[in-house]
Amino acid sequence: MRCKHSRVLSIIRERLHREPSDGDVFVMSRNRRIVRMFSFDNRSYSLFEKKFVSGYQFMKVERNGADTVYRVDWKDVVLILENPVVKTLKIR
Repeated sequence: MRCKHSRVLSIIRERLHREPSDGDVFVMSRNRRIVRMFSFDNRSYSLFEKKFVSGYQFMKVERNGADTVYRVDWKDVVLILENPVVKTLKIR
C-alpha cells in the first residue's frame, strides 16, 4: 500500500463504506510485510505503520462468513502488531 492519510481515508469510505470518525481502528496489509493501522481519536487521525524484516510477516487473518468487515478486539490488535510469529488469527 503506497498510501498515506488521504488515500487510507478514501479506501475506508469508498471500499469499506465506513466512517473513520466512528471510533473504529482499521488494520490493513496488502502483502503482509507492511501493516498499517488507522484510527481517529476525536481530534486527529493516526496512521501507524510497521514493516517486518525479511523472513517475518504479518499474520494471516481468517474470517468466518462472507462479510468484508469484521471485528477484532483491541487486545488482539496489540497482539497482532507485537507478535509477528503467530501464524493465523481466526475471527468468528
